This record gives sequence, C-alpha cells and structure tokens, in this order.
Amino acid sequence: MGETPTPWAILEVVQARLRTLRKAGGYRTDAGRDVRLEPAPFDPGDATRITLYPLTMLYPEDARSAREREFTFVVEALVPVRIDNAQQRIVETIADIEDALDGFAQAPLALPLQFQESMLLDRPDGVAAMAAQVLFGSRYRRSALR
Repeated sequence: MGETPTPWAILEVVQARLRTLRKAGGYRTDAGRDVRLEPAPFDPGDATRITLYPLTMLYPEDARSAREREFTFVVEALVPVRIDNAQQRIVETIADIEDALDGFAQAPLALPLQFQESMLLDRPDGVAAMAAQVLFGSRYRRSALR
C-alpha cells in the first residue's frame, strides 16, 4: 500500500494546526472548532467553519531538484452573517489563520508555509455567510520511487 501523498499530508498537519485557533489559546476567535478537509453545504445556523482545498502543484522554475514541487492551497473560512459583527469576525479570522500558518514549518514534510494572498467574499453563491479565502504555499520534494 502506498504512503499518503505529501500534499494531503501537509493539509492534515495544517488542519491540526488550525484546530488550535481558540480564544483560550490567545487567538481572537474560536474558528478552530470546525476545520475540514472536505467541502460540505453550509447552514447559516452553523458556527464559523474552515475548509482546506488543495489548489495547485507545479514544478517551480527555480527548482533545485527534478522532484521539487510547489504546492498551493486555500484556507476558506465561512462566518455566518446572522451575527452582528460578521465583518469584524471574518477579518479577525483571517488574522488568526495568518498568525497560525505564516511561516509554519510542517517539517519534515516541506518548507515553511508562506502566505500569498487573501480575499473577502460577501455572501458567496448566495450563502448567508461572509467568506475569506486565504492562499498559502509551500515547497516539498516528492518521495523517491520504489
């Protein structure tokens, strides 16, 4: 049986890291209560939810090895708009995500994560939520063939 592909293993480590986003841990929000690796419909009655999405894997132009890859993924946070401070909460959630992940070294899996950009979306696809999509990247080397 094959081992877990490195990009998926990175997502699993990032999921565990994001689950630490709690006010009790010094963060602004409790966004870490619901962190997923698979998409699911959002119910406006839900609390804040974070979902991780793999985006791209490519061979970098400045690669130092034929096995080097650049992996980018999206951290999407959904905050229900039924709360009075949804805009403030989504901005705080973005800050928490960036604080937790920017430079996070998920070694020995890959190089430290690098923040790339974030985008705010108001009621994406008609969902009663504000969304933030935060893009991160990392580099890793593929395992040797067996």
